[in-house]
Amino acid sequence: MSTRFLRYANLSDSYERKARLAPAVLALAPLLPLLAICQWKDGDWLTGMLSGLGIWTALGVGLSHVASALGNRFQAQLWPTWPHDAPTHRRLHPKNDELSTQQKRLLWQTIKDLTGLDIEAAAEQGDVAELDRVINDAVTTLQSRLWQTHEGRRVDLHNADYGFARNLAGLRTIWVPLAVGSMIVLWIGYMCHSCSLVGPVAYTLFAAAAIVFAYCILPGYVRKKANDYADSFLAALPALRDRK
Repeated sequence: MSTRFLRYANLSDSYERKARLAPAVLALAPLLPLLAICQWKDGDWLTGMLSGLGIWTALGVGLSHVASALGNRFQAQLWPTWPHDAPTHRRLHPKNDELSTQQKRLLWQTIKDLTGLDIEAAAEQGDVAELDRVINDAVTTLQSRLWQTHEGRRVDLHNADYGFARNLAGLRTIWVPLAVGSMIVLWIGYMCHSCSLVGPVAYTLFAAAAIVFAYCILPGYVRKKANDYADSFLAALPALRDRK
């Protein structure tokens, strides 16, 4: 794809390509063999495969524009009160025990130095809603300050990793049915047109693996990437303060 086309499709940013385009293209992977098979004529497998790739890529670019919406929907299933129960926010909460009390106090002081927002003072007031707002304001402010800075390079990397995992999980409502549908089509072709048995059997295994991955493995993977982002985000704050 040319740079001009990616810019036109709003995919010129590295985050957009990794977090939106890549999951969308992967979500359509189960469709690629069928697209290629439908184009095979007179044994010209190369033309069929190239045509299938072209259609696959075009569909992937189009689907990338809904990847974030489906990803946000999946995100809400994992963290119902997002952003207040997101790993970044949760670890800064006084009642959370993922970090030691001393570490949290150091982070609260760092955040106060950088933003002027006092999480500890908000906690002492006893207003839970106000405490959630202060934590969210602090995280949002610091995210914008870290974006594309030297201190935030690792944060940006983990942010893209999380976006990729979240959007791929959100798109499972598309790629799982495509895998199952492709399997059914291949079995119909085998029974009605005496096609090779290799394709239906292979796709049956692929569809089963896709279902297991989508519903048993992928949610945990998304949580892991969210925790990685939280770790790198909180670790970058002292460096940002020192530079300031």
